[in-house]
Amino acid sequence: MADIAELKHRIKSIQDTHQITKAMELISVAKMRKAMLKQAASSVYFDRVRATLKDIMLHSTDIRNEYVRHRPDTRAAYIVVAGDKGLAGAFNNNVLNLAWQHIQTRPVHYVITIGQMARSFFESRDQAVDLEFTHAVTSPTLHDSRGIMRDILDLYDRNLMDEVYVVFTRMISSSVHEPTVVKLLPIEAKDIEVEAASSFRGEICYDPSPSEVLDILVPQYLVGMIYSTLIHSAASEHAARMMAMSNANKNADKMLDSLSLEYNRLRQSAITTELLDLSSGRFFSDTNTR
Repeated sequence: MADIAELKHRIKSIQDTHQITKAMELISVAKMRKAMLKQAASSVYFDRVRATLKDIMLHSTDIRNEYVRHRPDTRAAYIVVAGDKGLAGAFNNNVLNLAWQHIQTRPVHYVITIGQMARSFFESRDQAVDLEFTHAVTSPTLHDSRGIMRDILDLYDRNLMDEVYVVFTRMISSSVHEPTVVKLLPIEAKDIEVEAASSFRGEICYDPSPSEVLDILVPQYLVGMIYSTLIHSAASEHAARMMAMSNANKNADKMLDSLSLEYNRLRQSAITTELLDLSSGRFFSDTNTR
């Protein structure tokens, strides 16, 4: 009977855990879809900003913007985007290991982390974190993106860094997430990703001038880049957690099936033993009576 009691306790424990992982899976699905809707809602505007910026940089010669000018030094800053929580499979490890590999291969003067897991990762490796943001990962907003970009540009404007890279997880699909390194500053036309080429083949005239339009677009482009990395990272994290919880649910179902079979076997054995004991007791009782 002790074995049966132990099995009942294990089955109850797994059922309780199963309820939690199932709820986490459903929550992750909802959050992933919300993040993807945010990306879709902003993509039209920021795609046009990127396309216009790239066109100006490719076809205009009179550009004096500080953020497109190459600097002689190569003091690099890395913005590393990870999650605030675990239970997301290899999501955090993959992007953080990629960032660590890049940081080890070049002189890095600034490490900027977005997400508590990123900060903990670098602290465990005795790598100083110069600037951290822990509030923007769970549910990214344009307001957060502007604040992050403002602080980074402040450091860049003070010539404390010459190049800025962003390490994040790009969401290819709900099941495919790709750790990626993107150069943020200085801006180069070849680094600007445009979703689709414009069908317009004529020359575009910018008023008052291409340079002045570019000066207006550059801050929008940079904010859009940060916002996009946060959205992709958030969606990838929720998708990874959804997959991890789905696997946990499948494993729980298998364990429950196995334990239920074992429980039924032991219970049937106990019932059979009791019946035999009762039958034996009745037999001896009848014999004594005779």
